Amino acid sequence: MSWLKRNASWLKWVLAVVILGLLVRQNWESLGKLNSRTIDWSLFGAALLIRFVSLCVTYSRWWLLVTGIGIPLRWMNAFRLGMFCEACNIVGPGAAGGDLVKAVWLAKDNPERRGSAAATVVLDRILGLWALFLSGALASLLPTAVSLNSQMEWAVGLLWLGTAGGLVGIILMLIPAFTHSRLMHWITTWPRLGHIVKDVMNSLSFYQRRRSVLFVAASLSLLGHLGFLTSFYLGAAALHHGRPFPGYVDHLVGLPLPEAVAAIPLTPGGVGILEWAIGYMYEQHQLSVNPHSTPEELTEANANGVLTALASRISALILGAFGVIFYFAGKREMATAMQAQPETIPIAS
Repeated sequence: MSWLKRNASWLKWVLAVVILGLLVRQNWESLGKLNSRTIDWSLFGAALLIRFVSLCVTYSRWWLLVTGIGIPLRWMNAFRLGMFCEACNIVGPGAAGGDLVKAVWLAKDNPERRGSAAATVVLDRILGLWALFLSGALASLLPTAVSLNSQMEWAVGLLWLGTAGGLVGIILMLIPAFTHSRLMHWITTWPRLGHIVKDVMNSLSFYQRRRSVLFVAASLSLLGHLGFLTSFYLGAAALHHGRPFPGYVDHLVGLPLPEAVAAIPLTPGGVGILEWAIGYMYEQHQLSVNPHSTPEELTEANANGVLTALASRISALILGAFGVIFYFAGKREMATAMQAQPETIPIAS
């Protein structure tokens, strides 16, 4: 067990390479025809732009949560750190790589607020995941020309279950009687998880007095994920120009679960996991369009999904590379700004 912990990082890369290798082997014939496709670069550029705007919305959500509990942070510094974390998410363990960097950086500059700094990252992740499920659940109410098969109906059910569960959790977080209950006090005694829950509960006392902060943060989460899903669809439209592929609503409904699965820290940045999940989603969409699809049609649909996921990852790499340059270019300015922040802001935790 200790050997696995010491070598977990590179073992995750091995798993990612194995999964990608299997996907490439499975779709080798279809992937070989990529050079015959006409790519709409204007749509790909639009996808990249919308993804960038969505990232800015996401950074604003975290900035709001941080300043909402009295930790001083300029928006531009949150933007710079967020862009750097975008690169960390590509090579880090799942989507947690960037979260870890944000928590450590914020705690380093606010050592007396380490618990609160970690709490903002946890809440940011909770709101983001809930908004991802909510966007897919709401999209399932929109009309579409495709009747969902049993697998997609099951996925929609999970989206609504996650949305309802998340909403109940958010409501409970805003009730002081719950956050200070015996149940929550008992959970704070659990090893490893307990101190995280305690930090979150302490920070929630401030949000409970300013519920509008969580409401605006949740709204930003929904807006940001709508942008990410739209960006993914535009990337698909650019890549499959003139070819049949899932529509916009189909992407809004089908993408949230693969995105959530890819956030599990099994491989760095969800490499391989996301490609497999999107390929499976495209395959199920093909079965929804035609339940009697041939194996060749299903293989082509799966390959199209894998290609679309890879195109989305390329856009993330582009913005991630820009983020690293932008972060280090302004790193000294960020440090100076943090030292110059006033210390009169009230402490919530």
